[in-house]
Amino acid sequence: MSDPRLGVNFAKITGKYNKDDDSKGGWITGLEFGAVGNYEFSDMISLTAELLFITDGDKTSFNVSDGEKSTLSSEYDYKFSERYHYMQLPVLVKFVFGSDFQFYGNLGPYFGYKIGGHYKTNFDNNTTKGRIRFKKDKVKDDDWYQDPKDYRRFDLGMYLGGGVQKQVGPGKLGADLRFGMGFLDTNKFDSKDDKQNAKDNGYKSFRNMNISLTLTYMYDLSK
Repeated sequence: MSDPRLGVNFAKITGKYNKDDDSKGGWITGLEFGAVGNYEFSDMISLTAELLFITDGDKTSFNVSDGEKSTLSSEYDYKFSERYHYMQLPVLVKFVFGSDFQFYGNLGPYFGYKIGGHYKTNFDNNTTKGRIRFKKDKVKDDDWYQDPKDYRRFDLGMYLGGGVQKQVGPGKLGADLRFGMGFLDTNKFDSKDDKQNAKDNGYKSFRNMNISLTLTYMYDLSK
């Protein structure tokens, strides 16, 4: 069986650069769509493989006033948002319960690759925005170049979620809610010693996190 998938994704990036980093992070909203293939081992257990386009990222606010340490209670005067477009391949085990209205849970790993991105900054009512690029020869004015030696494009993580589905016409209409957490730091370090020194200074890994809500329509292509 296979189905199209369309929905919304809420994402943020966890992490801190050092013990004095008191910036305030927030969620971004993006579109998620793709296709899903499902192989049923039985009426209750199946394996799904998905190919998705998904937007991850973050928005951050912090105070940059001279001589002042940023605090969560301060009035933030600098805002920065980053949006990364990923091609993602989740492979999930699905457990189905019920007959008419069917409820299910699913979990499994996902593999992602960053294919592009955009950023936007706002400071003192001045806005700057541009594309995030990974090839230096493609960088234009206001673009942000992310050197692959310093920033990771590949992502690996885990999904956990569930949903409900019902037979409608030739297929099953479903609503899916899931939580995803990345395992890999989006930043890279030159050596283990550099990473340990950063951790000793309060560094915490920057990892993708998202909550997605999608609609699906599953139908059997063999019929």
